[in-house]
Amino acid sequence: MIDEEMKIGYDDITIVPERITTIESRKECNPYDEEGYLPIFASCMSSVVSIDNAKKFNDAKIKAIIPRSYSVADRLRYLAMNNNTPNFVAFSLEEARTYFIDTWEATYKVIKEDYKLSEAWPNPPRPFRICIDLANGHMKKLLETVKKIKEIWKNGIVIMTGNIAEPRTYIDYENAGVDFCRITVGSGSVCSTASNTGVFYPPFSLLKEVYTIKKSMDGKCKIVIDGGIRGFRDIQKALIYADYVMIGGLFNKAMESAGKTTYGSFYWNIRGKKIYRPLKTLLYYGKEIPKRKYEKMFKLVKANKLTVWKEIYGMSSKIAQALISSANTGTVKNLKTSEGLHKYQKVEYNIQGWAENETDFLRSAMSYTNSRNLDEYKESKWVRISKRMYND
Repeated sequence: MIDEEMKIGYDDITIVPERITTIESRKECNPYDEEGYLPIFASCMSSVVSIDNAKKFNDAKIKAIIPRSYSVADRLRYLAMNNNTPNFVAFSLEEARTYFIDTWEATYKVIKEDYKLSEAWPNPPRPFRICIDLANGHMKKLLETVKKIKEIWKNGIVIMTGNIAEPRTYIDYENAGVDFCRITVGSGSVCSTASNTGVFYPPFSLLKEVYTIKKSMDGKCKIVIDGGIRGFRDIQKALIYADYVMIGGLFNKAMESAGKTTYGSFYWNIRGKKIYRPLKTLLYYGKEIPKRKYEKMFKLVKANKLTVWKEIYGMSSKIAQALISSANTGTVKNLKTSEGLHKYQKVEYNIQGWAENETDFLRSAMSYTNSRNLDEYKESKWVRISKRMYND
């Protein structure tokens, strides 16, 4: 397929209000999904989500995905113990085949009996939510795996997978029984796939084309735009066509994110003079902050009295590969060429504060477009613009 039509990203469009809106207050707008959560997932990145902080996201009405940097035993335990939450648990393609197809009966027994949940479970149990987490979601083997898992577990499991960057692949996902389809390749803030492989599809065009296909076939598989979200306005634009937005880099900037947390002064005080430090010395020799001090340190951040840094890395980076390998095999070996970046970002907010802002901004966008719920917000009007014209 060769398509010479110009494709566009978030900076190429802006939302247009309705000519007349009957909404008198943004409080009339409901920005939540059918479960009462914002249409947002915290990405399954080990520098963003952890078993410890997942509840922080849930308390802020955000769904989380537990990353693969925990052992399979720990992830299965979380799957069982947190079956009443909206969170997903990530597994590799091979793990999904092993534990949910080849040895599915043993997996179910472990979850139900070994963790003593049989009395606590509703009857029938709630569906388990898993994310088959891989970079290239275009593989035939993935579709075959999803079909087989659905055949065995039927309605007892909900599957998210991807990523894809060819609109027509949505048809194959829908037919295979995928429940949540992650779209875009190479657009994440710490992903280097696009720059190294040349594989990419501008996200807004991809969203629009996937949504058009979904609507034409009355698709039930939900669209999750994953990567490339740089701020609040990108979320509002994405939700014109997406069912959910998945966020990694922005959430890493939250005080409670799972990245290693360090702090240090921007300068050395030498004989009464402020000598600004090279960033590298601050990152490598800064003092690590224990989780019990996050709240205290964040107060200093808000008062502009302290700069706190969070480590972030892509899940195809070698540091992430090493963590996954170590957690699941006890060794670090056979690491692949990195397609992820490794850096530090400044802490700017906490999860709750960010979520409150997004809730208000989304409600405001909905009020402008005369949308009382997320379904009405779909297909809001937008126009192309020649260049970005916002005040940042």
